[in-house]
Amino acid sequence: MSNVASFFKQPTKFVLSAVQKAQYPNIAFPEIAFIGRSNVGKSSMINALFTKKIALTSNTPGKTRQINFFNHSDKLMVVDLPGYGYAKVSKKEAGEISQLVSNYLSSRLSLKKLFVLIDNTLGPKDIDLEILEYMESIKDRIVIVFTKKDKKVKETSEKTEKLKNNYENFTISSKNNDGIFDVQKIIYNLL
Repeated sequence: MSNVASFFKQPTKFVLSAVQKAQYPNIAFPEIAFIGRSNVGKSSMINALFTKKIALTSNTPGKTRQINFFNHSDKLMVVDLPGYGYAKVSKKEAGEISQLVSNYLSSRLSLKKLFVLIDNTLGPKDIDLEILEYMESIKDRIVIVFTKKDKKVKETSEKTEKLKNNYENFTISSKNNDGIFDVQKIIYNLL
């Protein structure tokens, strides 16, 4: 078994859920985070990467409303950020979630890679592009992951090609693990 594969089979433990900066864990190892529109398959991808169920998957989009921190083998902090673009939250709650994510991204010095997930079947939506524009200051740390590779593409656009040209990117399927190892290698190389 490769070093990469064996690393991801090591234990991953839930640390805490944070709703403010003061609650973030103080760590001395690299951190990676995952963000994407609600229902993009973020929890499924995290679970596929770490070969175990650590992030809760749900049939109800927009379940993650706080920042969830996981310690992987005392070598890596894994962060599950709330999804964005979910219509069934109030404007006030959407604003609070947006501020929560903004505070995290602007203050977390240990963040080495931010994986922005985009549904491959639908392509990038305006909200995805707005989020990426907002995060321009950390562009060098962003990796775009197009999810649901196993499903039929419903929409194609030049926006997809533009993102592929401007960001490091991968297309994956959490269902059949297609492309998962490529993302694991990127993460492993941060250690």
